Amino acid sequence: MNSMHTRLKLVAFVHFILIVLALGSAWLPSAYLFYNLLYMVALFWAIHCRESIDAVQICAVINGFSFFFDLMGIISYFPSHGIFSAVFAILNLVIRPFSLLLLQRELSDRGGSFDLGYDGSGGVGEHPTSYEDIDAPHQQTPSHGQVNVNMFK
Repeated sequence: MNSMHTRLKLVAFVHFILIVLALGSAWLPSAYLFYNLLYMVALFWAIHCRESIDAVQICAVINGFSFFFDLMGIISYFPSHGIFSAVFAILNLVIRPFSLLLLQRELSDRGGSFDLGYDGSGGVGEHPTSYEDIDAPHQQTPSHGQVNVNMFK
């Protein structure tokens, strides 16, 4: 389970099988197919891009929202027939929190977190972000023996 991308492959395989079996009947709305297709594409992207933190973050966000979408879809459209596919849709719903934990573990192994990059400081002060303001007065240019010529004296 700790080998390279085994977690992602397991999550993709299990969700693929459950989604296909849940869609075996026509009781689910077409939105179910849409967001699960997006989720599978994001999973395959995360498997393909072995170093990408963004791929796993997007996959985890889609999985988190899909939990609530699955819950609303199952509650709203629960079938009077086709119980076989409903069982797999419910099983897919139950598996989502565990797959979210596996995605979080994969994300931490890649050096990322669920932090979306906002620290409230705006990138100035103690907690700078990746944005670098070139006009900031705290930056100094090393001279290394070079003579600074100021043309605007």
